Amino acid sequence: MPLNENVILLDIEGTITSISFVKDTLFPYVSTVLEDYIEKHWNDESFQQDLELLRAQAVIDSNVKGFVPISSGNDNNAKKSVINNVLWQMKYDKKTTALKQLQGHIWKDGYESGLLKGHLYEDVLPVLNKLTDLGKKIYTYSSGSTEAQEYLFQYSMYGDVSSIFLKYFDTKMGPKGSETSYINIANEINVNCSDILFLTDVVAEAEAAVKAGCNSILLARPGNAPLDSEKSSKFRIIKTLDELLKIEYVVPKYI
Repeated sequence: MPLNENVILLDIEGTITSISFVKDTLFPYVSTVLEDYIEKHWNDESFQQDLELLRAQAVIDSNVKGFVPISSGNDNNAKKSVINNVLWQMKYDKKTTALKQLQGHIWKDGYESGLLKGHLYEDVLPVLNKLTDLGKKIYTYSSGSTEAQEYLFQYSMYGDVSSIFLKYFDTKMGPKGSETSYINIANEINVNCSDILFLTDVVAEAEAAVKAGCNSILLARPGNAPLDSEKSSKFRIIKTLDELLKIEYVVPKYI
């Protein structure tokens, strides 16, 4: 039976879906439809909740160099300021909950209309199905909102595959580079950190998971940023999820 951990926690971008799908498809889609989306949904309850988060984030960001403020009110100037703020956050790839929640709602429209199909590497579903058959519990942890994660799997290129995943986690658990986030996830699903194997393409995230007491494996997918040879040498590195099925035990790494 491969792997000693009962829980497989998966990063998404660069791990089970390609970075190019996120950078070249999802992000440009938001930029393209953002103005129309805000005009259409401005008075919707869900967008007003998004707007409340964006304005709260704007207060936090107000001292950041180059900050783009959000105007009060509901006129065209306010709408334009929201658009400009969102584009500013996207330009610098900010991981704020406010931005990620709005992006998720915009992507939902794209998925439901058929304009977007969630990308998954071809090795992902066969391996996750085998791991599930072996009794492993599969979760995700991404900077993208939990809703955005669910839509990606619900409207994937292979159809609705969302049933494979027991739960999705996002930055409400904390930043992915913080060990506390992995402790929070372990507590949320009522397991010990040592029961979790976290797969990611980012060394800093793997280090944080290990500091929390989890184990971690790095993915070196085509198109991913090159791994720092010194820092990544502390971890097992695989190129596809198929290699997980050949692993009998992940030796714990403590940093």
